[in-house]
Amino acid sequence: MLPSVRAMTRSPRRSRALPAVAALALALLPWAGSARAAEASWSRVGTGILQGVSGLAPHSAGGWVMVRDNKSSGQNRVALLGTNGSVRELSWPGSAPQDLEAIDDVPGQPGRYAVVTSSGAGRIIAIEGTTLRVVRSFTLPAGRTENEAFVLVRFGTTNVALWGNRGSSSTPGRLFASVFNVGKGTFGTVVNANVRVPYPTASVRHVSDAEVVGGRIIVSSASDRGNNGPFESALYDVGGLTFSSGRPRLAMRTPLSLATYAGHKIEGITCSGSTGLMGTDDENLGGFTAPAPFC
Repeated sequence: MLPSVRAMTRSPRRSRALPAVAALALALLPWAGSARAAEASWSRVGTGILQGVSGLAPHSAGGWVMVRDNKSSGQNRVALLGTNGSVRELSWPGSAPQDLEAIDDVPGQPGRYAVVTSSGAGRIIAIEGTTLRVVRSFTLPAGRTENEAFVLVRFGTTNVALWGNRGSSSTPGRLFASVFNVGKGTFGTVVNANVRVPYPTASVRHVSDAEVVGGRIIVSSASDRGNNGPFESALYDVGGLTFSSGRPRLAMRTPLSLATYAGHKIEGITCSGSTGLMGTDDENLGGFTAPAPFC
């Protein structure tokens, strides 16, 4: 059983850290069993290689915020996804970061989000209507190569960041966690742990995104065999994130398969309350989203 967790400030939309008994109950949910091929209702949210989904977060005004891993000037980086499936691309003021791979909302600050590139360059941004504003920059203190995930979890009055490198068929993925001062863009002591999943088995990204649900760390994993696929993905429970004595703790487990998905490369997972959403970056095939019961 995981160590007990300090009380967390509860967001009106979701709670990501719960006592250990609740985390255990989560692990016993019916869908948390052996690997299974899952049906999903995929909806197209983009066409072509410039309109995939590399990260997702719930939007404080309803719907979702998507990031895209585009690299050239004039290509979209952030877009709003409405509950009706509408997509509204936002303009980035000034020079846009290259290769955004992750986004999460800032706990207790509606309309503010943290976005991070694959090389660990981060921004705190504010979205007001259809206007995007950069509040400050930050840099990950570790794991700045092929970073695919970034999650913010609030324990009491402390924000903890969890981020992850994707790994490869020959090397495991790696998760990192640290106290994160959102106002200053600074980090504390970093802890880390490896993640190696059993599926997919070819061209593997062990961590293509992450979410924390009731103290449990859920990761998406994916197979990327090139711009035309074929693609495969899976969701796993890989352990727990707790906070004690002023620092985060990673309690890893043998990956527990929640579901597998054929035909798509999942690169974004997020929760809004009990509603889970997956997003894909299927390269030349575009981007898709689908609900999934992992929250």
